[in-house]
Amino acid sequence: MADVLLINPPYFKKGGNIWKTVSSCMPPYGLAVLAACVEQNGFSVNIFDTYAEKIAVDDTEDFLKNNYEEPKFIGLTSSTVNVKHAYEVSNICKKLWPNTKIIFGGVHATSQPEEPLKNNNADYVVRGEAEYSFVDLIKGKPLDEIKGLSYYNKKGEIVHNEDSPFVNLDELPLPAYHLLPMSKYYPAVGSYKRLPAMNVVTSRGCPGKCTFCYQPFGNILRQRGPRKIADEIKLLHEKYGINEICFYDDNFTTFKKNIRELCSIIINENIDVTWICFARVDWIDEELLILMKKAGCHQILFGAESGSQMILDNIRKNITPDKVRKAVELTKRIGIDCRVTFLFGNPGETEETMKETIDFALELDPDIALFNIVSPNPGTQMYEWAVKNNYLSTKTWDEYDWGEVILKLPTVSPEKVKEYYKLAFKRFYLRPKFIFRTIMKIRTLNDIYNILYGFKGVLNVLKIGN
Repeated sequence: MADVLLINPPYFKKGGNIWKTVSSCMPPYGLAVLAACVEQNGFSVNIFDTYAEKIAVDDTEDFLKNNYEEPKFIGLTSSTVNVKHAYEVSNICKKLWPNTKIIFGGVHATSQPEEPLKNNNADYVVRGEAEYSFVDLIKGKPLDEIKGLSYYNKKGEIVHNEDSPFVNLDELPLPAYHLLPMSKYYPAVGSYKRLPAMNVVTSRGCPGKCTFCYQPFGNILRQRGPRKIADEIKLLHEKYGINEICFYDDNFTTFKKNIRELCSIIINENIDVTWICFARVDWIDEELLILMKKAGCHQILFGAESGSQMILDNIRKNITPDKVRKAVELTKRIGIDCRVTFLFGNPGETEETMKETIDFALELDPDIALFNIVSPNPGTQMYEWAVKNNYLSTKTWDEYDWGEVILKLPTVSPEKVKEYYKLAFKRFYLRPKFIFRTIMKIRTLNDIYNILYGFKGVLNVLKIGN
């Protein structure tokens, strides 16, 4: 009997050609770090990444029976949008292995810990940072002594132990990449320069306080030391042949001194990787961007969200359209591509503010514009505001996918939000200027693939509701 099986659950119910629409497939980074912690403490562990294996819910039972022995513990992680499928996988596991204990974690379980317990989908829920609490649990530490744990006590009452302490990130082992199907991962179209690519997380927490963003790690900002980050990049490059790193931190440049040191290590040690990152427009400067470019950074994603200052204030973005303009202009001038995100359907949204957002996107003219409809996930300030004011249209979690209208706003109809969401794609991507510029950037066959695949994605959006 194995000790632990960690599962990254499916995003889809049925198998088949739905997987052709998946834009990216990157490793479950948190599970890989957790697996390394489990191994470090002397337990055997496997990772079942349904996303990489292209296993839908309907295929899960057969895959489990054919590939794994009964484990003592199963760890399931999920976000809000796929938690329904995580529950279905839990039921399959309980049917196959009734003696196995199911442990739920991840952002949704952290924000709604009683849900999997009451639905009999979990024996335990580990809230927040799981590395220490999960290991304590499988070691057999008394339940009432495990911080961050939610469970039923002997009286049949749900108990929520005090929160777990924040983890020292430099004390954590490197992710257990040897347990992952490394050859099966690929990044999103337009988010890479070279292949193969892999995601890396260097920090936890974000200096922002946006109302639509859930921060399970709180506002305690931490980043791993530059040397440890560089060692992970070298491991990926030298052992697994990775040429591109996608830094998935909420705000990669929070600790500018660390990033300068990391860039210097990459340059001085000739680590041959290119990379992208996410950053806030108010956490960059010219000197840092120049160094980042020299170290291999070729693309930065910024969250602009809206062209309306009123909307930015409503969602507590704490930026101005002018700050966005200056950041995008500076980044472009230095020679780093820009991806910029925009959100429709925010609190206070009107037709006029959505027009402002589309006009703002056209004015900024980033290399890639990502348009979404706001999803007020549980645990966010926006979700609490929506519940309080009865603005939620549904609690069917798989609809919280950033493409459906979840908020019933008094200022604009769901139909209008969807209309402007589609209009944004049409006006931005079907411009002759954009099409010409994109064609002129073609250098390889891979560039042609990215263009065709991206164009297909735009057409898919424009077909919604038709």
